[in-house]
Amino acid sequence: MDLKLPKKSPKQDSMSASNEVIKSNTTAESSASQTHQQSNLMIEKPKKKKKRWWLRILLTVIFIGLCVAGGFAYKTYRSLNKVIQKNTGQTAEGLKTENVALDKLKGEGDGRVNILLLGVGDPGHAGEELSDTIIVASYDPKTKDVAMLGIPRDLYVKISGNGFSKINAAYAFGEQQKKGSGPTLAKKTVSDLLGIPIHYYIVADFTALKQAVDTVGGVDVTVPTTLVDPDYPCGRNEGKVCGFSLLAGPQHLNGSAALKYVRCRKGDCGDDYGRAKRQQEVLVALRQKSLKLDIFTNPAKIGKLLDIVGNNVRTDLQLGELERLAQIAKEADPTKITNKVLDNSTTNLVKNSQVGDASVVIPANGIGNYSAIQAFVRTIFVDGYIKQENASVQVENGTPVSNRGKLVTDQLKSYNYNVIATVPADLNSYKITKIFDTTGGKKPYTLQYLEKRFGVKAVVVPVDPNIPAPADIRIIVGADYKNF
Repeated sequence: MDLKLPKKSPKQDSMSASNEVIKSNTTAESSASQTHQQSNLMIEKPKKKKKRWWLRILLTVIFIGLCVAGGFAYKTYRSLNKVIQKNTGQTAEGLKTENVALDKLKGEGDGRVNILLLGVGDPGHAGEELSDTIIVASYDPKTKDVAMLGIPRDLYVKISGNGFSKINAAYAFGEQQKKGSGPTLAKKTVSDLLGIPIHYYIVADFTALKQAVDTVGGVDVTVPTTLVDPDYPCGRNEGKVCGFSLLAGPQHLNGSAALKYVRCRKGDCGDDYGRAKRQQEVLVALRQKSLKLDIFTNPAKIGKLLDIVGNNVRTDLQLGELERLAQIAKEADPTKITNKVLDNSTTNLVKNSQVGDASVVIPANGIGNYSAIQAFVRTIFVDGYIKQENASVQVENGTPVSNRGKLVTDQLKSYNYNVIATVPADLNSYKITKIFDTTGGKKPYTLQYLEKRFGVKAVVVPVDPNIPAPADIRIIVGADYKNF
């Protein structure tokens, strides 16, 4: 069956030569050669790739700006009205209260607030509905932890109702099925990939970072060494080369200079790692300048910000939720934010591959196998309740299968449970898994999660104060548990 492709908009028809449809062949990954041998994939002809790393900063700044602007939103409802869309999916209980009720949590990590940040093209640009920047920002109301995960745009994944394609096509497929549905399909696709709920989205087009910097009157950075990039592009569609240079030492950058500072990557600017550090530096500088000027209580400044946001951003975060996030954005320490990317250099979770003639990124375990990716996600999007309770857990193998206890232990550790021991049970003939609570109900969230995972009710057992229990919670794994 052929893979359904995003249709070209009328504005893209004149650029049809820059895209071609190619078929997968049997030289693709052997694990998926039959499944995908007749799939189609839209790819771009080889050309100088326009890097949009600055969108990461822009999206993060917009995320913080939107949140803080939420406190001002009630006075500027008409300005934000076109920004805020109806949320047709699951909302985050963690935005309502710090202590989420037990019956509201469906599984580990469900107390976090997960927001999908998408960067798409300006109207009229080729591929305007393809999301070139895909980031998940996650906040834990319990521990105040913030983490961000970047997803490569060429990751080859299953998109509901559309077969396998690059993940950046999910937004486009949704928009073409029904205008305004792009974010919904993108949220589902990313949720399926990462194994976590995606509660909200923020979509921004190629609004210039320089507008945000200029709104605060520029930012201050310290350049460690003089930067010279002789190949820095300029002109319409960046068809010319103008170069860029910046002297070492303290520098005050306007919007245009800040954009060049975070984008340059050749000459003395180094590689993408150096650029990533500069992005973080500008982000911190922009946040600090905004707080220093108390910009979000300045009607003139907030008006400019709302103009930028109103014309270029859409979100399904509602006004009350934005107001709740305002405090989060104000208190967040940028130096303690966890930043990760699914890449093949540090995580080894994905690898470069080919589907037909197209270059794609696939999971290291094979096309459609997201297990390792999801295990990695759980290490950075940690459940705050499990972390705070830190209940000690002992796993006991009650079956004749020798590695059953280890499998359960490895699984629980991937969800950040504090498993302190794995031992044989008193018998190896348990048909039903059993959970014993020796804390008298003092670790309610951990118990709730384990009860839902194993499908059994925990039994509270009395403990002799003179004989320490082996762990807060004992799990005897029976033959019934096969959810590995």
